[in-house]
Amino acid sequence: MKICMYQMSVSIDNQQNLAKLTNIPDCDILVLCEMWNCPYHNDALKTAYLRHDESLMALKKLAISHRIWIVAGSICADKYNRCYILNSNGDIVCSYDKTHLFEFHNKQDYCENEVFVPGNHLQCFDTPWGKCGILLCYDIRFPEVSRVLSQNGAQILFCPAAFNEQATKKHWKLFIQTRALENEVFLCGVAPAKYTYKNYTSGGHSILVDGFGNIIVELGEEEAYKVVDIDLNDIEKVRKRMPYWKVRRNDLYELKEIKNEDNSNQ
Repeated sequence: MKICMYQMSVSIDNQQNLAKLTNIPDCDILVLCEMWNCPYHNDALKTAYLRHDESLMALKKLAISHRIWIVAGSICADKYNRCYILNSNGDIVCSYDKTHLFEFHNKQDYCENEVFVPGNHLQCFDTPWGKCGILLCYDIRFPEVSRVLSQNGAQILFCPAAFNEQATKKHWKLFIQTRALENEVFLCGVAPAKYTYKNYTSGGHSILVDGFGNIIVELGEEEAYKVVDIDLNDIEKVRKRMPYWKVRRNDLYELKEIKNEDNSNQ
């Protein structure tokens, strides 16, 4: 599986964003960042649904012309933060609406639910190279999402994201490596290149990690493409060496009240 990670610098002018979807390197799957067609700021996102149709059509044309699959980051679809998965015929294989909406309270509060409503399902999808799973940005902070996708057979998880600069420095790499390691899957996180729109600054550092949590590639802050060839069969080797999935105690993964019938020593 030849993955092209496209760390795009996002513009308020969608024609500039669309123009960047022309010179894609040779690959099997193109992965874009979260909200690649609109700056990640609520002021801009509130009207981003107007960009949906032309953005989706551009993705379909790109998939057909380059004969590639696309993990299409995300775009605003009505009230959802939605990722489309397209095959090389330009067909929509499936879509995923972000299920965990970002909320942050400090000197400045931020609530993604001022713009979006959460999705209500998780999503795996089959490709010619193996089974994949999709999550979006803030979802990476919730271990249940990656675990359920992995339990359902995903060998690689794609995480289009738009972490801000500070969160990128503090948490981005840590979460990507941890989710890959604990589930023994590849994890590909693609973020926008560093750009600033009002009080939002993105962090870059798109990253691909293997099932041992080792970093295969990490980009910097600048706009860039990176094509990486991986073999999903490597996941079987990882799980054979460290059999987490075999050793897991599913019979214990709930809390039960244990009553002590012998109270003589109390």
